[in-house]
Amino acid sequence: MPQKRSIKDLIDGLVDKDGLKTEVTITLTNQTLMKVIIALLLSGVAIIVIANLVKNFVPNHQLTAIKAEIQTIKSHLKT
Repeated sequence: MPQKRSIKDLIDGLVDKDGLKTEVTITLTNQTLMKVIIALLLSGVAIIVIANLVKNFVPNHQLTAIKAEIQTIKSHLKT
């Protein structure tokens, strides 16, 4: 089981006695890469679901106003 690294250990890995290290190596394992891919896919799906919910459940005031104008024009044309 991999060791848990604290934030202090990570910062110590970035800074040495001369200051900020300019070369930092980040290693991605297959498991980490799969977690990143799954997180991106799930966030995309969440954005789509939220957009559809907002579109379907929040009334469009402009569309309502246009429908009312069309009804008014139809009623004027019938008379």
